[in-house]
Amino acid sequence: MLASLIERVDVNLHRHLVAHNVEFLQFAFRWMNNLLIRELPLRCIIRLWDTYMAERSGFSAFHVYVCAAFLLQFSPELQRQQEFQGLMLLLQHLPTYHWTDEDINLVLAEAFRLQSLFASAPHHLDYRRQTTLD
Repeated sequence: MLASLIERVDVNLHRHLVAHNVEFLQFAFRWMNNLLIRELPLRCIIRLWDTYMAERSGFSAFHVYVCAAFLLQFSPELQRQQEFQGLMLLLQHLPTYHWTDEDINLVLAEAFRLQSLFASAPHHLDYRRQTTLD
């Protein structure tokens, strides 16, 4: 679902990753398994998990949208990388060490926006299906 979501909201980033043979599984598996704990400083994790606990739709449903919003934050930097190794290095060591509540709040706001757009209409994520129907 993460790849479909990115393809829908940032087609240029999706194409860039695909063109450089970056599979979402290569970086997002860790994000999903560890709930971003290895990607963010503790102060941001506490804020993030507080939101997860309060989220009505639950941890797992909202986490996909958080991961999409998180990836979108780095879209310009990722698109500047012109090699697979550079992309993977950046994706595995995203520059979040100095992030504050403001940074994680931006990610959460974008995640809520994405969820409101796509959660109740999952067929909107099937971008290929829609373009072939047009």
